[in-house]
Amino acid sequence: MAIFKKHTVEHKTIDLESLKALINALPFRRTNDKQQPDISDLWMALKDGEALRLNVKNFGYQIGKQLAGTLQQRTVPAGPAKIGLTTKPTTQDDIESDWFVYWCHALNIAPIYHRKLWEFAFVLQTLHDHDMLREGIRGVGFGCGREPMPSYFAAKGVSCLMTDLEPEAVAGAGWAETGQHTDSLDACYYDDLVDRAIYDKLVAHRYVDMNNIPADLDNQFDFTWSICALEHVGSIRKGLDFVKNSLRTLKPGGIAVHTTEYNYTSEEETIDNWPVVLFLKQHFELLRDEVRAEGHDFYEPDFDVGDGVLDQFIDVPPYTFGGGWLDRGIWDKPNQNAHLKLTVDGFPATCFGIIIKKKA
Repeated sequence: MAIFKKHTVEHKTIDLESLKALINALPFRRTNDKQQPDISDLWMALKDGEALRLNVKNFGYQIGKQLAGTLQQRTVPAGPAKIGLTTKPTTQDDIESDWFVYWCHALNIAPIYHRKLWEFAFVLQTLHDHDMLREGIRGVGFGCGREPMPSYFAAKGVSCLMTDLEPEAVAGAGWAETGQHTDSLDACYYDDLVDRAIYDKLVAHRYVDMNNIPADLDNQFDFTWSICALEHVGSIRKGLDFVKNSLRTLKPGGIAVHTTEYNYTSEEETIDNWPVVLFLKQHFELLRDEVRAEGHDFYEPDFDVGDGVLDQFIDVPPYTFGGGWLDRGIWDKPNQNAHLKLTVDGFPATCFGIIIKKKA
């Protein structure tokens, strides 16, 4: 277990009054009581931080907006092609690919440089590569939130079970409050993707704890998926265990495709035992080795995070994930056009897609 504990960042709690006292003791005001500039050493080092952060975001978003204009003028492929995706992170090259453009339009979303759209496209392209988007196929999704995947699957004749935690388990955690929790069958219905009668016939809803997948789901599905969910199950080890346990739900030869957070600039230090954990290269390699030891086909990881201009742009808070980032009406806003990499608790991160084929 040392691989998960030795080099992780520990978070310690502090009561509110102590925190206030600590903040008040620090020279964070721009002026003193006489309205004169604060010239303390600490403030001199920090005073331009907000302006620098604003500059970084504005320039990055402007580049993303300009590139998105060109991206949206691209000819949309007449149909999807099989390209053989492998386990990998988000890159600018992916965003500018025919497959990404195709799947965005298939979901009725204008393509932009955003890692969340990449996750949708990655899942759909992987399933298409494995001939899973056709009538008679069954899928199960975990932590589905309000994503459009079940609606798209139903439109293709695919039946699916969408799952999320019980409402009591997410109360106060921000998921329900920001429209990112699957609280009913309605949560993932998009009327521009599928007729309601078809959706109701092919899509089912159930509350499931990703740390305790019920045994009655074993060997029932042709594919399983999750989109940025496994980093929220409590720890890195639990996240890896979820991926392995999700294979139980598959029939022999079934496909698992999951996306999560990848801390791509660090070899050792990361976030663990926290509401959002960040996986390192070593953790994906460990998962690969454990999965292969059980006889499954873990698609070989490609850890290249790209060298495009927006691969080099690391977005910083505040982000606009809250308020329902899955509402497709927000995607054309200027501050949504450049978000492939970002900082999470100070660590640069991006999305990472995992593909596994269960042993026959």
